[in-house]
Amino acid sequence: MTPDIYLFATIAAAAGLAAGIPAGMMLRSKRSTIQRGAVTIDTSTVSGRGAFASKAVLKGDIIERCPAIEVTDKDIGGELLNYVFYGSAENLRLVAMGYGMLFNHSPQPNVAYYREDTRLGAELVLYALRDIRKGEELFYNYGDDWWSTRG
Repeated sequence: MTPDIYLFATIAAAAGLAAGIPAGMMLRSKRSTIQRGAVTIDTSTVSGRGAFASKAVLKGDIIERCPAIEVTDKDIGGELLNYVFYGSAENLRLVAMGYGMLFNHSPQPNVAYYREDTRLGAELVLYALRDIRKGEELFYNYGDDWWSTRG
């Protein structure tokens, strides 16, 4: 009786591997995207990650509201310097949460933002400058100051 159990266990393990390996390869080969609301994060058309419209967006629509933490410019350094926004004073910076940090630059942006102070703190509000098609990458203009401080 015991050899039958070993034989059954061996066949079950082999069947699991035979089914699991192709399934794992298929799942791994799928593009890794992240989606929330009107924004999907995927491989950018210009560099690294980018934000894309997961549905059609009309001019003026708010795409995302990003809670933000305001810190002094002395608190920011290294790579994080590339992902902050100007704060309420010259020496303050906003660190945006959510997808706000992943919108890339374009001199012809389809998105703009403004800062809004709420009872919970600062928010970066991203809105559409024009109608945006589903699947289109979302860009805002980083501004001349951003580029001049990075050579």
